[in-house]
Amino acid sequence: MKVDFTFRQFEGTDELRDLIKSRVNAKLDKFTDGKSPEVRVTISTEKAWTYVDMVVNSFGDTFKCTEKTTDLYPTIDVVLDKIQRQLQRKKDLFQARRKKGA
Repeated sequence: MKVDFTFRQFEGTDELRDLIKSRVNAKLDKFTDGKSPEVRVTISTEKAWTYVDMVVNSFGDTFKCTEKTTDLYPTIDVVLDKIQRQLQRKKDLFQARRKKGA
């Protein structure tokens, strides 16, 4: 899985990158079906707020999520959960169409 990072007004460490990569692989790996989606993560800070934007290109579609909180690590989990729900909906839609056609 290819994960690209962009940091704005924020110092990104290697530990943070590794943490995000491992969580992305753990949460989204079962939705890829052997294909490697592209994931773009943008982390920025503005005053006391931390913004995490995630864009996943998979199934021929683009899935986006943005979250704004004051703490970084729970925000990463929230964004991943939202993306996971979007991918699950898309996967369920494909499976329903496949069963309906058969």
